[in-house]
Amino acid sequence: MESKGMAIRKIIFLVCVLLTQGSWANEFSQCEDADQFPELNDSLCGSVSVPLLHEAKNDRTIELFVRKFPALQQSQGQLWLVAGGPGESGASFYSTINTFRESFASLDIFVADHRGAGFSSSICRGENVDSIAGKVLVGEEWGQCFLQMYSDLEYVSAFSITNAAKDLQLLMKSLGGSGQNFIYAVSYGTQLVLRASQLKGFEVDGLILDSLVPMQDDQAFDLSQRSKVVDIVGKDLLSKCDHLKACGVDGEQMKASLSKLLAKSNNLQDFSASLPNGSLTNTLGMMLDIPHIRNQLPAIIQSLANNDASQLVSAVAEIESYYAQFNPGYNNFGSSIPLVQIITASENNLRPQLTKAEVNQEQTDLLFTSPLPSLMAENSMPTYDKDAFYAALPKTLPRTMVIHGSLDPKTHFKGAVAHSDELAKRGKLALITIVDGVHFSALNAPKCFKQHAQLFVSNEAKSVTCHDPSSLVRFNTKSF
Repeated sequence: MESKGMAIRKIIFLVCVLLTQGSWANEFSQCEDADQFPELNDSLCGSVSVPLLHEAKNDRTIELFVRKFPALQQSQGQLWLVAGGPGESGASFYSTINTFRESFASLDIFVADHRGAGFSSSICRGENVDSIAGKVLVGEEWGQCFLQMYSDLEYVSAFSITNAAKDLQLLMKSLGGSGQNFIYAVSYGTQLVLRASQLKGFEVDGLILDSLVPMQDDQAFDLSQRSKVVDIVGKDLLSKCDHLKACGVDGEQMKASLSKLLAKSNNLQDFSASLPNGSLTNTLGMMLDIPHIRNQLPAIIQSLANNDASQLVSAVAEIESYYAQFNPGYNNFGSSIPLVQIITASENNLRPQLTKAEVNQEQTDLLFTSPLPSLMAENSMPTYDKDAFYAALPKTLPRTMVIHGSLDPKTHFKGAVAHSDELAKRGKLALITIVDGVHFSALNAPKCFKQHAQLFVSNEAKSVTCHDPSSLVRFNTKSF
């Protein structure tokens, strides 16, 4: 049974939370970077202290950074944006924030940095904007980080999905105003929000789950299988050569051509200087994330077969330019590698025994791959124990909309559908399928996203397919 002292401490903690709900809402002030970026010019910023372990017996606290974008119209509620990762900061939304503000014009929008990411408290001291490379660990900072983590395992283990979910619940209760409360989450953020939905007392009027992750015990689409998933999507894309009649050859011939090319260039010496990490299959896999670059793949493959790497070089430059636009200089932009590794190793890797050599062997015959399985293998960072929420689903759900691309190379469509089917048993759910869509529909299929987000807020969303001009496969045929 719970001791009398413990019960008193819990009551004191709850009273403190209630007393601070009003004051926290007034803690927002103009952001220091508001005049540096047009998209942030009316944003407000605040920092909130939360329990490290969300237990009254533990008095250690951390800081969470929250940015607020006031509603463009008269406010009728709140929308919380939950970033992916794990490890990404809320700054991943800043460059596209106007899409959300226009889609939810009558809602105040809140964007928090996950614990361990951005301006929120970091796992390691070197992960701060004033260090050598800002939030990115470099050089000796890695050794210092490992020493710090292993000398304080209680602190590190607190950076779990469940504690991050409790952060979200506490922030929503403390900072939210009147009206309706909605959550939009993308990728890993959908996992975090569904974890929060298992918590006692978690209340929200609606969930929008973009690029829904598979269930945690789904072995077919586990993160250790990411290269296989990417390969399936890449081959499905090439098969569209048949339907579109735009490649000069059919999809099977295109796959055979690429397979022959990879076998001939086993060490990729012909192209390694042109590639971000020396891997042609990883580079081709990266292209699947970006619709306008993905459309160049048949032409790139054919040109490589003719010993011409110029189109590949051009596409790699486009990839770098594409991603650069999302960070014009936000100080809290980026991912925390320690946070990524700790959460992934603790909860999102169903094959932790795999070695890097075994990963490489599994990928031998794949045409498209991801670097993720190799990065996950042979983890050397601390882990935390799984809790009762692991691989479980909420008993009930508020009304929910899942929006997902049919050619998503990160969270496979079949895994999302299987997950959605289970969630639909627990509440009203609409599945919006973006035809040919990739990851992060709000970014890559903005027309469909705006349309169905507005329908969802009005409680009119239904399961449909949506064709967005930004996401449809239209192969670049100039070089065929």
